Amino acid sequence: MNEDPVRDILRALAEEDAGIEASPQIEVRLRKNFNSWKRRRIIRRTSPWVLTAASIVLVFAFANRKETQAPATQSAPVEQTVASLPEPIAPIKPLPQTTRSRNSTAAGMPESFEIVTEFFPLMDPAPAFERGQLLRVELPASAMQMVGLPVREEYLARPIHADVLVGEEGLPRAIRFVKIEKE
Repeated sequence: MNEDPVRDILRALAEEDAGIEASPQIEVRLRKNFNSWKRRRIIRRTSPWVLTAASIVLVFAFANRKETQAPATQSAPVEQTVASLPEPIAPIKPLPQTTRSRNSTAAGMPESFEIVTEFFPLMDPAPAFERGQLLRVELPASAMQMVGLPVREEYLARPIHADVLVGEEGLPRAIRFVKIEKE
C-alpha cells in the first residue's frame, strides 16, 4: 500500500474533526483528573511495599538487639569541643585477657591497654541527656574526618575502634576514638 493516500486520508479526517474538539477548559480538567488518578494509583501500589519493608527493618533491628548489655552509667553532659586536634588521654585500664593458661604474661602474651580521645558531639545543638549506653563499634577511619580529625588518604578504609554514646531515644550523641596498644 502506498503511504501517500493514507496520509491524505488522515489529514482529511483531522480537518473534519477539528471542529468537534473539546474546549481547552475541559481538556485541562481531564488532564488534571488523569494525572491525579495516576498519582493515586502509584501510591496505592507502592505504599504497602514500603510499609512492609519498613516493618521488616524494624523487626530485625529490635530482634538483633543484645539483651545482655551492661546498664549504662550516668555520665556528665557532653561538652562542646574546640576545633583542635585532641590530645590522647592516658591509658584507661588493661583489657581483660581470655586465655586458657594461668600464666599468660609469663607465656609471652603482651598486655593490652586503650588510648582514647575526648568525646566529640554528633548533635548540634545537643538536646537534654539523661540516660544512654556506651557501645564499642568498629568503623572505617574515614569516620574520624566527620568530626574534623585529619586522616591520611591511605588509612581511610582501615577499621578503627570507637565508643559511641547512644541516648535513650536511640540516636548517637557523641563519639570517641579508641586505639588498643599492646605492651
